[in-house]
Amino acid sequence: MDSEHLLVKLSSEDLADNASDAIRDILTARGMSVTEIDSISKKVHKAQYRLARRTIECDFCGNSARHHPVLNEGQRFCSKNCLHRARVSEAAVDLTEAMILQGAGKIRSGACPMCSSMASPVEMRYSYTAISYIIKSTYNTRTRLCCVQCGRKENRQGMLVSFFAGWWSIPSGPIYTIAALIGNLKAMFEMRGDGLPSDELISQAKYQLALSALENQAQMH
Repeated sequence: MDSEHLLVKLSSEDLADNASDAIRDILTARGMSVTEIDSISKKVHKAQYRLARRTIECDFCGNSARHHPVLNEGQRFCSKNCLHRARVSEAAVDLTEAMILQGAGKIRSGACPMCSSMASPVEMRYSYTAISYIIKSTYNTRTRLCCVQCGRKENRQGMLVSFFAGWWSIPSGPIYTIAALIGNLKAMFEMRGDGLPSDELISQAKYQLALSALENQAQMH
């Protein structure tokens, strides 16, 4: 495999540590310094988000972009959301692990986005709702970045809605309702005793930092 393809793989977020070390060893053996490897790897990775397939497929998600495509800088996207995600993902390449962890720590120790309280840690919290419409049932998972109190409020609302509106479709209604009630109860009393941000919060911090970097770039231009 040529060095460019190795550099692309090195930038992959799902690359195992041992694979990353092996690629670095190969590139070093080919005469590249550590600084050069990191710099070029980032440039190659960012370039992947600017590739144009020249087809009717979305250049980000790969889904069809035949009808009402969003065109931007020579690329084709199936929606404005995919365009936004592509540009944010590109900006995220420049973020280091230390920057992301620091951002997650600030969110966790800051004010709750929902109530502005600082009484408890801010985290990504989940609530569940089951609703039946006689002939079918739905089970929804809702995610909120909030403090413990706001998270529990969402859980109580999810339980109430599910208890009164979730049973009325056989057989999925009772199954979804019980799952929603148990899920909300579990979420209400879930504790993160180690004091570290969850993987979900880290992902949110990464998104916010990348979005901020993208907005700063837009202002500069």
